[in-house]
Amino acid sequence: MDTCTNSQEHICASIVPIFKMLHLTELQKINTLIKKKSYEKGKILFTKGDLAKHLYIVRFGRVKVYEMSEDGRQQIVRLLEPGDFFGELALFMDEQHYFLNAETLDDTGICLLSRDDLKMIMHQNPEISTRIMQALTERLVYAEKFISNLTLQTIEQRLITWLLIMGEKEGVVTPQGIRLTINLPRHELANLFGTTRETLSRKLSKLQTEGFITIISPKQLLILDKLRHHSTLDN
Repeated sequence: MDTCTNSQEHICASIVPIFKMLHLTELQKINTLIKKKSYEKGKILFTKGDLAKHLYIVRFGRVKVYEMSEDGRQQIVRLLEPGDFFGELALFMDEQHYFLNAETLDDTGICLLSRDDLKMIMHQNPEISTRIMQALTERLVYAEKFISNLTLQTIEQRLITWLLIMGEKEGVVTPQGIRLTINLPRHELANLFGTTRETLSRKLSKLQTEGFITIISPKQLLILDKLRHHSTLDN
């Protein structure tokens, strides 16, 4: 495990929104406290109930945070990309245990900041506390929408909503439509929507038959204008 001590390499702190407003000297100080670690794809970072010791920062790669049902099914709660941080909520609770599970989706680099060091940084930089509160508020809003979607929307509606959001965020505009690359295996995508791989495949095929998307390959599809003008469909 390495420490971010190189004066030119302050990426661990600088890519995280809550630290971005700090000056270079402050970033360098934080990076003397941060430990870097690399994990292979499919590595469990922590499981529900583990003792919460660190704030996790994604340096590269991707991480899924998920709940596990009694029968072994996963429900992905969040997908994390470079610059995202997680594990912070448990650090501020009296019961210092993680509430969910975290696993790498790719070969992933993680920066670890200990509970005590994070609290010291927050004490020395009150604005960081404000930024963390803002981040937690945004996540609460997201969580409420996520729960609402799981409860009130059909699987097809969840899929359409996600396709439209990802198309706007990451899609490439072409004359034929918005080309979207989906960098998740089908079973992980199904976990995101709280369904099975087979059901997800049927819903994608249905959308294609109805002229809303064109499936190019297992990882690429075109979002057609017809879908963009219909944010919801009857199941």
